[in-house]
Amino acid sequence: MKSSVKKLVGGVVSLIVIALAAIFGYDYILDNNGDGYPQLPLEEYYESAEGLIGEELREFLTELVSTNVIPVTYGDARQALAEADADPNNPGKVLTIYSRESVDAEWNDGNNWTREHVWPNSRLGVDRVENHQANIASDLHNLRAIVQSVNSSRGNKIFSDETGPDTYYPGDADKGDVARILFYMVIRYPSLELVDEVLPKDSEDNYTPEGAKMAVLTCLLRWHREDPPDDFERQRNEVIYRWQNNRNPFIDHPEFVEMIFGN
Repeated sequence: MKSSVKKLVGGVVSLIVIALAAIFGYDYILDNNGDGYPQLPLEEYYESAEGLIGEELREFLTELVSTNVIPVTYGDARQALAEADADPNNPGKVLTIYSRESVDAEWNDGNNWTREHVWPNSRLGVDRVENHQANIASDLHNLRAIVQSVNSSRGNKIFSDETGPDTYYPGDADKGDVARILFYMVIRYPSLELVDEVLPKDSEDNYTPEGAKMAVLTCLLRWHREDPPDDFERQRNEVIYRWQNNRNPFIDHPEFVEMIFGN
């Protein structure tokens, strides 16, 4: 009886949320429990950030992007990325990272494209993610469609201006995207760290909390300035907002990068 009442009340609350969202012109999404989360216009989403800088801004954004998040499993990320990484010039295809190849969007067991962890799974401080899991390693903001051969060549190398044994250059068209993804990750998950040192590719710290680091920070800051957000990145942010109910603040407000990480 109590369970039925609880479900009834939950359903009524969801309907109220949906109705209010419709009245005020907001979009909304439902989490796995059927609870509604209205999606705010950008000016309201970041309204409380006004006047904040440095650590105060960082703490505010961490709370913002970590509140009412709807976890997406690594398996479901395949469907989400087919939409988020859609090639704007080629319907039915996705635009892959690093090589910028446009390939069929329909998932084909990873043969046409697979899922790239921009912040590598081995450097997230957790075990290798599986399709049924929803955790730090399935966060959609950190995943991009990628050609398998390119994914293999990148491996878990840190990012720098040149590709070498331990470093990887993502290309002029994607370097700013990479920087903003890593800035999001270190804000969303305070256990992660961005450093300036070149980290070895094959480290004993892989898949451990001690190895939850990425680099090179000075390169990322420069790449963010040299390759600002474009329409593809902004559209991707909107799609992920609908799926996951949080945004990458550094796409919406590029100035936040200098206000937090500058100097």
